[in-house]
Amino acid sequence: MPQQKRQTAKLTDAEELNSGKYFQKEGFTPNYLLTPGGKRLSRARIVGTVVDTFINEDETYGAITVDDGTDTTQLKFFNELEPMEDFEVGDIVEAVGKVREYQGQVYMNAEILVKQDVEHELLHQLRKRKTREEWQQIRSTVKQLKESGKSQDEIEKEMAGKLEEDEVDALLQSFGEQFDTGNNENRENLERKVIDAVERLDEGDGADYSDIADEIDTDEDQLEDTINSLLSEGTFYEPNPGKIKKL
Repeated sequence: MPQQKRQTAKLTDAEELNSGKYFQKEGFTPNYLLTPGGKRLSRARIVGTVVDTFINEDETYGAITVDDGTDTTQLKFFNELEPMEDFEVGDIVEAVGKVREYQGQVYMNAEILVKQDVEHELLHQLRKRKTREEWQQIRSTVKQLKESGKSQDEIEKEMAGKLEEDEVDALLQSFGEQFDTGNNENRENLERKVIDAVERLDEGDGADYSDIADEIDTDEDQLEDTINSLLSEGTFYEPNPGKIKKL
């Protein structure tokens, strides 16, 4: 029987987990969550604050709800509930576990759960932001290569040393998927942030797209979709290429 390679626990956050698409695979290929940014998550690492705990009456199932500032996600436990006994609302926790889905809800089947402090939580957020920024640059490069007509093999050769073959495959898959990047409230909040940023950055000839992207911590594609939506509905216009101005 072939050995299944243990999947690396990748840094993530609740927003990324809740906006991805889950794929169930057969055989020895691990199930994974494909994020809007083009990452495949089979195992993940998250840090946040406990906001709720639950154990059913016969103590065969338990869940801890964690809020990491981007959204909430659940850490679930089946039969063996001892790992969650020492945690209560208000604790900062770091969890590592397999990403799973049940009836449309993505959660983590927690394998490791430890208490942390505020400094560790801030460090995790900084690492996640740095990782996201680096990944967005790589994703943009792969997208340009694809749009230029390069084949997957050619893109893999171009990105050798920066990406594994399965990472290129995940990025290319993500370009063809439609993601639910949030509910109406989340979309409205992002639109408000974009409008505020444009008004703040516009010194007369419009706000630079790159400055808006630096100002708002969100997925690049999601930001682009939001700006395009505001352009199409007439909230914004482009006085010059790369410049965004509010009507």
